[in-house]
Amino acid sequence: MSTTATVIILMLAIMWALQYALSFWQMRRYYRRIAELRREGMVWVGMAGSAWRRQYAVLVVDRDNRIVRAEQLSGWTVLAALKPVLGLEGRPVSDLTDDALELPVSGKLLLALRDAVKHMEAYARKKEAEAQADNGALAASSPLA
Repeated sequence: MSTTATVIILMLAIMWALQYALSFWQMRRYYRRIAELRREGMVWVGMAGSAWRRQYAVLVVDRDNRIVRAEQLSGWTVLAALKPVLGLEGRPVSDLTDDALELPVSGKLLLALRDAVKHMEAYARKKEAEAQADNGALAASSPLA
């Protein structure tokens, strides 16, 4: 094997290791921030856009379905971090799906926030179905039934 080929293979291996390390660093920062946000309420993550231009949004919601905090993943490559989205705190989650309202966010960010709301609603439907199934099972197994 020639020296040039060896150098190319070593450079590729070094670049792959660097990519892995930087991705791991970004992932740790992201999950650390998500853990901080979970202390404030239920956290939902949404995404919008294509494979090349994605927009990620994080929504923190309280028990009354009010927005406690909204953040977006913003920045360049592995340096991207969650940054606050101003103007949504205190609003009901239903405002995000209301087309009649003018919200202080871009179109793609609004789509990502709506995707987070879809995840939240799907989870609520699942929990409701589980509760109904549990109630039905309890009623069927009751000696009074």
